[in-house]
Amino acid sequence: MNIQVILHQIAVLFVLIAVGFLFGKFKVLTQDGNKALSKFVLFIALPCTVLNSVFEIEADITISSTLYFMLMSLLSIVIAFAIAVPLILLLSGKKGDRGLLSFMSVFSNSGFMGFPVVIALFGSASAFYVALFNIPFNAIVFSLGIFMIAGKGGRFDPKILLNPTLITCILSVAIALTGPQIPFVITEAIRITGNITTPGAMIVIGASLAFIPLKSVFSDWRIAPVTLIKLIIVPVITWLILKQFITDEFILGVLVVIACMPTAAMSAMLALEYGGNERTASAGIFTTTLLSAISVPLIVYYLLM
Repeated sequence: MNIQVILHQIAVLFVLIAVGFLFGKFKVLTQDGNKALSKFVLFIALPCTVLNSVFEIEADITISSTLYFMLMSLLSIVIAFAIAVPLILLLSGKKGDRGLLSFMSVFSNSGFMGFPVVIALFGSASAFYVALFNIPFNAIVFSLGIFMIAGKGGRFDPKILLNPTLITCILSVAIALTGPQIPFVITEAIRITGNITTPGAMIVIGASLAFIPLKSVFSDWRIAPVTLIKLIIVPVITWLILKQFITDEFILGVLVVIACMPTAAMSAMLALEYGGNERTASAGIFTTTLLSAISVPLIVYYLLM
């Protein structure tokens, strides 16, 4: 196992967060500017990332295999929900933040960290499976996930379904299954725009931390149970359950490694966009990302090696 790859990805994340923090502190990026950048990343750059991951699929895989893996991906997400939501209900304080804390405990950074770590462990062909995982993953994040963060008193608002990322995820399923030929000019423009997603997301998180007192952010005791659930409990139980259904060690390994990843970076941007608690989200991303440098190698070594 190449632990250096994991540490490298975490280091890059923190450099980008530091850039955003400095931009916020020195007023290079104002609060309104940070919200505008967050909106751009969520609704323009991220959909391009989803599309690009499908365009770059080169593995020779059947439709049945594709659907099987996506079904197992959905199962892994359901397992995370079944574990995290009841625990958060027991451990959380403020009722208004329970949806956000559950979101942070369920959804992983399956993009920026997921791709390089999985590829380092299982080879370049595994990138196809991470791309497939991110299709249902993003579809759930940008439907149920938004509702969890900003549920408006528990009532489902159909308008949250009319967002570019969810529409792009649905389109991506059709593209993945049919494999149409897309002109190079279009795919290249989408690829370049999608490359903005990771640095943009990290800068938004860093700037969000700059606009609020850090002491009040990291004194939130609820980050501790979220970190334990996200980095240890969810991946271990996911492994215990999935190994009962999946005989292919490769597919099992990919799904478990994705489950090991820290909290999804988009949780802070969604909180910023839909009126959630962005300071708690930013603190959770920071903490789980930092501690994943220890938890990911340990989980992979003891469960998959």
